[in-house]
Amino acid sequence: MKKITLLLALCISLWGDVLEIKNFESDLFSKNSNELKKIEFSLLFDGRDLKESRHKVIDALNIVISSFYIEDLFTSKGKERFKSVITKYLTKKYAVDIDDIFIQKFKVVDNINVENFIDALKKEGFCKERKNRAIFDDIEIEK
Repeated sequence: MKKITLLLALCISLWGDVLEIKNFESDLFSKNSNELKKIEFSLLFDGRDLKESRHKVIDALNIVISSFYIEDLFTSKGKERFKSVITKYLTKKYAVDIDDIFIQKFKVVDNINVENFIDALKKEGFCKERKNRAIFDDIEIEK
């Protein structure tokens, strides 16, 4: 009996496929402001024939993620809804069979530009302000 169970489990695992999407980035709107926030996440898809469907999965991610606000995706209920919507979309649109989706990483990417960087350095006391110029050691940067 154990051999039959082991053989059955082995056959089922051979049918399954795993697709990893690493460092996927997207811009989402916030409910609190009209700004776009950049997010980055990594997902693991478990299903059948996923190696040939990578482009379909990425397309579905791009379409589905844009229907969410950033705040929704940081709750457990929102993440579960996100996984459910992606699974349904892939099944309906592309006939891609997804058994499970695992979120490996999910974070907001800070929007860093030169002005924000200079302001952060000023707050920490690493540069001195002199009439529309910030001075870093021997380098002057015109604002």
